[in-house]
Amino acid sequence: MGNAKVIEFPKERSFRKRLQDKAQEQKAVLVMSIASVALMTVFVNQWLVDNSDSAIGGRGNREIASFEPGAFARDVKWEHDIAQRLSAEKSSLVAALAEKPTLRDDLIFGFLEGKYGMNISGGKVQSLEFIDAQAGEKAMDIQNKANFLKKYASAFGHNYVEVAPAKSADGGEEVFTLIDKSKTIVGHAHFAIDADGRVQSLRFAQ
Repeated sequence: MGNAKVIEFPKERSFRKRLQDKAQEQKAVLVMSIASVALMTVFVNQWLVDNSDSAIGGRGNREIASFEPGAFARDVKWEHDIAQRLSAEKSSLVAALAEKPTLRDDLIFGFLEGKYGMNISGGKVQSLEFIDAQAGEKAMDIQNKANFLKKYASAFGHNYVEVAPAKSADGGEEVFTLIDKSKTIVGHAHFAIDADGRVQSLRFAQ
């Protein structure tokens, strides 16, 4: 089972984008809800104060307005309960939505914009291939391929820490040597380049 190949075609890029947009909308709604409750509380308190003042003024000198500490305490407790409940719900929502993407997610859906299919075997990325040509998209123009390989080394899973240019087989391919901590060559990265210098595929080999 360890040698079984898994091919991931990131057409779900738009699906993930919709999920991210939905999460942002939910966060915005939550913030608006909190702001609305806070504003409502201010208006209610102001209304209570104004009505108390009016009642006192209307009675003149006939009697001193009655004051109920119990009712006022209940209002304060209600406000505190609402604030605590909103805070707890906000924390739960943020925790549920804050799924941290992996470096491989950032590679496929971030840097490569979901334009490449990924072939994985034994936990290692064996190849990337441009798949969005039919949608009118263009392949990526990766200017500094050595830095690209080093940045996403752990996502590719080939245990290298250094990258060195190697001789290209022809004008349509760029090859880089992959070197581990012990200065041992652990493989090569082959970039297939089109006439415009855009990366059509990336293949890892020994």
